[in-house]
Parts: sequence; C-alpha cells; structure tokens
Amino acid sequence: MRLLDRYLLRRMVTPFFLGVLVFLVVLLGDEARKLESAVTGMRVPLWLILKYLGYAAPGALVWSLPVGTLLGVSMAATWGARSGETVAVRVAGVSFVRVCVAYVVVGLVMSGVAFTLNESVVPESSRRQRAAFEEMTHTQPVVHEAYNQYFRDDQGRIFFVGHMDAGNNVLEQVCVWTLDAQGRLAEIDSARQAVLRGRQWSFEDGATAYLDARGQPVRVERYEEKPFLMTQALQNYYADKRTPLEMSANELVALATTLEATGQDSHRLRVHLAFKYSIPLACLVLALMAAPLGDGMARMGSFAGLVVAIGLVFLYNGVRSWGLALGLVGVLPPAFAGWVQNVIFGVVGLVLLVRHR
Repeated sequence: MRLLDRYLLRRMVTPFFLGVLVFLVVLLGDEARKLESAVTGMRVPLWLILKYLGYAAPGALVWSLPVGTLLGVSMAATWGARSGETVAVRVAGVSFVRVCVAYVVVGLVMSGVAFTLNESVVPESSRRQRAAFEEMTHTQPVVHEAYNQYFRDDQGRIFFVGHMDAGNNVLEQVCVWTLDAQGRLAEIDSARQAVLRGRQWSFEDGATAYLDARGQPVRVERYEEKPFLMTQALQNYYADKRTPLEMSANELVALATTLEATGQDSHRLRVHLAFKYSIPLACLVLALMAAPLGDGMARMGSFAGLVVAIGLVFLYNGVRSWGLALGLVGVLPPAFAGWVQNVIFGVVGLVLLVRHR
C-alpha cells in the first residue's frame, strides 16, 4: 500500500506544480497591474518593482496551492482510471476510499502549508511589501488625481486636500487639524499648496491658527513657506486604498479592532478575515471532490481531470463570491460567509468519496 501511495504521489507532482505556477503568475500579474495604478510617473526602478512582487508572492501562493492541489489530484485520478490501474487495485480488494488516502493526505498537507504561510510568512512579507511600497513613494511621490480627500496620519492629525495634482505632484488647498492629548482641536494649518522638495513637503502661502482649550483662536501666524511632515500620512492614505484581501490577517484584525473600539462597523473586515483562514483549507476540500469526480469522469478522455479541475475552480469560486457578496452586505454573518463554500464542497466531497463505486 505504501508503494501505491508513493506511485500516486508521483503522479500528482507535475500537474500540482503546473497548477501552482500558472495561478501564481496570474495573481502576481494582477498585483503588478494594481501597482501600476498606485504608482504614477513610471520612474520606479525595475529592481524595486521586482522586490515588491517578491514580497507579494507568499500571499499569492496561499491562493495558488488549492488550485495546484485540485489539478494534481484530478489529473492523477483520471490517469489512474484511464490506464486501468485503479480498477486493478480495487479488484485486488482495495477500496476506493483507501486508494484516495494519498490524495486526501496531499490536500491536508497543502492546507497545513497554506495555513503556515498565512500565519508565519504572509504577515511579515506583507509588512515588507508595504515597506517596498513606501520605498517607491520615496523614489516618486504618490499623488493621484483626486479632489476633496480626507485622511489621517499616525499622529492622529486630520488632513484635507482640495486637489491632488498628479501631473505636478502638488497638493492644493491643504488644511491640517492637529489635536491635543485630550483630543481637543489645538492647531489648524492651511496653505494654498504643498510641494515636495526631496523627501520633505513644504506648505506655501499659508497660516497656522493656535487654539485654546475652548477651541477659540489665540493667535495666527502667517508664512510664505513652512516645512511639514506629511509623507507618512500620504503613504498611509494610499496603503488604506488596498482591498482587505490584499492585507495580511494581522492587519485586518488590527483594523477591525480599531474600528470596533471607536464604535464603527467592522462587519466587512471580519468577513474578509474569515476568508483569510478558510481559503487555505480549500486544498483539502477540493481534493475530496476531485478524486471521485476525476475517477468517475475518466471515460470522457485523458484530459477529463483538467475539465474537472476547471469546473470545480469555477464552482468553488462562484460559491465563494456569493458568500463574500452576501457577507459584505450583511445578509450572512462573517464566519458563515467565509466558510460556506468549504462546508458545501467538503460535505459533497465526503459523500462522493464514500459512495463512489
């Protein structure tokens, strides 16, 4: 039986790595497209872009492992049935469930690998990816064409920019509200524009109003030019434009906790967080379905396993998308929305596996 398991594992190697590689390239290509829309001017060095994509690879690999597992199991099951090997083994008294042990073990191991990557590697790679993104912003200011934008920095200051001039990398009609330790408004800075000189932003043609504890102005200082630290604020502003799926689980937890502490709704973030942990288990879930379907559809041809893999990917992604959509609008609770596809496909896979003849 160990010989059979090793033989089936060898059968899965090539399609597994092919599926992982193809899907990984697709996901990194999509990451590069998003990066292009986030960094303007085309002045970022190639090595820095490759560094950014390299740190994005672990997160993309978590999504690629289920596809590789699905393709490997379905193709191996189809080849075994087409060549008569599976029939010969079953005639010798080995049940189909026992034949599929190798497939299930691969799915379980790959789920464990995906979980480990998601917990131990992806958070750190995500932070380094963020650092690479910030390094790009030091190479080139991140300014998109936009109007009437509000954002905060790590010091709690509130920024308003009337116009982000992408063509000239200039911020027009800038206003900054600074709060004191008690959360009271203590200072207001307003300037006609902000210009980046090196790594330092400079407010031009502006004024600073200082307020007392009651919020009344005590003095106003006008200036023609004033240096102002707002690079980090802009970096956070554009980093926050990423979708939750592009953030690490730790970032999602921290952001959801912050929202809940301030009385804001974190339901949408909790939905995405549930998917962060349910997606790795897709390796095991899809392996359970791919084995009996690949074996049963082998009569359709040598590439029946490929057809099974493609079909299951579309079906699984369809259920996942509906769960995500219904979860985001509040129809489903976060845990149910994130795990519904695994529950459905896992139960169906177990039934097919046990009842397959």
